[in-house]
Amino acid sequence: MKRVVVGVEDMPHSEAPVAWAARAAEQRGAVLRLVHAVGHPIMAVDVLWDQGVQAAGQQLLDHAVAHAREAVPGIRVETVVDPRRPAEALADLAEDAELLVVGTHRLSAGERVFSGSLAYQIAAAAPHPVAVVPGAVAPDAAGVVVGVDGSADSLEAVAIAAAEADRSGQSLDVVHAWLEPSVYTAGDAVIAEHTAGIREEEEVALAESAAGLAEQYPDLVVHTRLVHDQPATALLDAAEHARLLVVGSRGRHGLTRVLLGSVSHTVVLHAACPVLVARTHHVAARHG
Repeated sequence: MKRVVVGVEDMPHSEAPVAWAARAAEQRGAVLRLVHAVGHPIMAVDVLWDQGVQAAGQQLLDHAVAHAREAVPGIRVETVVDPRRPAEALADLAEDAELLVVGTHRLSAGERVFSGSLAYQIAAAAPHPVAVVPGAVAPDAAGVVVGVDGSADSLEAVAIAAAEADRSGQSLDVVHAWLEPSVYTAGDAVIAEHTAGIREEEEVALAESAAGLAEQYPDLVVHTRLVHDQPATALLDAAEHARLLVVGSRGRHGLTRVLLGSVSHTVVLHAACPVLVARTHHVAARHG
């Protein structure tokens, strides 16, 4: 059975990710699993994990169920109150899920520096796709944005983003940012020729990233954009009014992992719209 899992906190910003996850579950024909992780100290299990804690957690989830069904009437819902810490519980309970959704809030300067956001920690640690939802999506928001760099990982991210755009009826904006490396020469003509050559190579990489989408998704509107800028800056600018930003994330996963790649790190902490961190190797392993 397909599932979309969403973490529920006793915080004002929890309603937006619940509603977003409900719509994501509806689009996938999936059950919505609402999880509240109590997060007790290890040595205090007998004291904290009792009927009162269970009842308070279930009451919180009952409120979240009502909010989910307000967003998507008739959505199939299941609830779990878990005694573990949120990162551990959500990673485990979403192991076979289509998507894990977590909320976040506007980060303080200290949180940005030290990656103190729980949502960031979960997105960095989870071995499966994670959507980080910073708040309600603006009514006029439109489009799905995905960043590419020509790597195999970014090609898989494009495939994930295209599927998201198609199932939600949105257009897809494929963004490739580039900067020429430093060239130490006294000749302006040489520098211009070098830059033009790099730009042509980047244009080819961008075209290859979007190749085949028209055949796979005949109704999907695809835009490609080559931007001369830092990748994170280009993606944040492109997604300023988007409904979703998709980024790939390479490397190891697991609860010991605490950092995303630099581009994913920046957009998760700063994007105004939901960010889907596409665990491409995990997805390929499950669907390959």
